[in-house]
Amino acid sequence: MATKRIPIEQLIPGMFIIEMDVPWYQTPFLSHKRLIKDLQTIQLMKQHGIKMVTIDTSKGSDLPSESSTNTQHAASHHSTSPDAPTPPDQTQTEGTAEVKSKDHSVTVIYAQAQEAVEHIFEELERGIPPSPEATKAIVSNVLGQVLSDRAVMVTQVAIQKIKHFDRSLTAHALDTCILSLVVAIESGLDQPTQEQVGMGALLHDVGYVRLPRNLVRKRDECSGQDKTLLEQHCKLGVALLSEQPGMHEDVLRIVREHHERADGSGFPAGLGNDQISRLAQIVGIVDVYDGMVSRRGTRPAMIPHDAVRQLFLIAERGQFAKSLVELMIRSIGVYPVGSLIQLNTGEQAVVIGVNSQQRLKPLIKITTDSHGGSYATPIEVDLATPSPDRKVRTVLRVLDPAQERVNIGIHLDQTLSRAA
Repeated sequence: MATKRIPIEQLIPGMFIIEMDVPWYQTPFLSHKRLIKDLQTIQLMKQHGIKMVTIDTSKGSDLPSESSTNTQHAASHHSTSPDAPTPPDQTQTEGTAEVKSKDHSVTVIYAQAQEAVEHIFEELERGIPPSPEATKAIVSNVLGQVLSDRAVMVTQVAIQKIKHFDRSLTAHALDTCILSLVVAIESGLDQPTQEQVGMGALLHDVGYVRLPRNLVRKRDECSGQDKTLLEQHCKLGVALLSEQPGMHEDVLRIVREHHERADGSGFPAGLGNDQISRLAQIVGIVDVYDGMVSRRGTRPAMIPHDAVRQLFLIAERGQFAKSLVELMIRSIGVYPVGSLIQLNTGEQAVVIGVNSQQRLKPLIKITTDSHGGSYATPIEVDLATPSPDRKVRTVLRVLDPAQERVNIGIHLDQTLSRAA
């Protein structure tokens, strides 16, 4: 690696940055390692107070006056550095590195986004609201992965819930963001609106940072005055975000209205169906679902299929528009990813994907035979297409992984690794 630290005035398109003098979470960039493609990016960096950057001249352009000398230096460095291959093998190694990066892309993107969200909440606790650019950067990165392969991203969310029994406020924010983006894509919203949904979902609970932490932890168990106080988090969130200029009104409405209900029973304003932003209703439904399938305090997580049924009942009571609940279920399936099911053949299977047009026929991984014996190699089957072994398989019932002593996470991990 041939690196140089230069003032931003010397930065030009074609250079590859590996470091900036401002923490990445205070900028619109999820990662500081990037190829500079245009002058607009440099201008945006200047606007965020970046004065010095470190460039890698082996991956991008050098300073114009020294490019010839440093090209030779970079080549010499490549031939002796233990971190770099010799020139003849460079193409092959770069290809391998690219594949390796793709292999872990969803895990890396999720981890980076989670770290970024944690920084947002840490800064909020210090009274510093996130910039619209920084929030959009996180959402755009996640949206790109969801657009690329939504099933893989939904699987990553399911894995995180299985591995981490008591999910934090920031984890709930990220998972709500991911699932809201899935629903937004399914609903046919354009990309700018999808980003607003994602930003609103990511920030929907920021008002909780202004409330006592112990109260927030047990928010699902509170009543009376404590519950009334917790319900202020919508207004507090809008007030916090309004301190930073430029936050889109649709994002603020999601934060303000995600607990409003179509029948007027919600809070903080008791709005009716026609008064509530459609985007806020989408995030509200996802928020309820994610809350049900996550363990909080002493309340155990609900099986995803049971949570889907609860959404149906909530819609029947008029709290959510049935069309939006249908949209949500079309997005995640009647049997969401991570569900453990028993088939009519007596076999057990784990749901690893959703057929949006045939919601009762998910993609599954069959793990045990009809006698309870484990398959050495689980069989992957799409219930919506004819099976190679000509068996007609249907879902008989949903099982509780805890009662069946089945580690769903192992099967999802394997699926995720292969999909990458």
